[in-house]
Amino acid sequence: MDFITQMGYLSWFAIGLLFVLAEMFVPGTYLIWFGFAAFVMGILISVFTLTATETLVLFALISAAFSGIGWYAYAKVLNKTKVPEKYKYLNDMAGAYIGKVYNLSEDVVDGRSKAKVGDSFWLVEIDEPLKKGAKVKIKDVKDGVILIAEKFE
Repeated sequence: MDFITQMGYLSWFAIGLLFVLAEMFVPGTYLIWFGFAAFVMGILISVFTLTATETLVLFALISAAFSGIGWYAYAKVLNKTKVPEKYKYLNDMAGAYIGKVYNLSEDVVDGRSKAKVGDSFWLVEIDEPLKKGAKVKIKDVKDGVILIAEKFE
């Protein structure tokens, strides 16, 4: 661990620069916090003489602090964008059908039927014995693939 104590402030600045550059090739914002911590370590090493253990512990603590501050900044401050209403169900097509009315494509058998929704048929669960062509209103979605419905009057 002697090489850690022999690392000068320029080595820490180089490590910080490598982390910041690596951040451009890695998805997310994670490595940049280690880069900032390495820059701070470069400043501290230029001012104080630290042992290898102190250097590593201090780098870990500063990295954790920067990561925590970065997470907080993203989660609480920067991530205040709301999803526009037209994109609310972008990856949840079944959720977009809640509240809409469809015709059954088959008779209800054992509480299940099918309804043509858009260009495909969806499995529908309903408590009432209805005939083909009956109108049903979707009230919920089960497992993302089964529409829970009630008779539409």
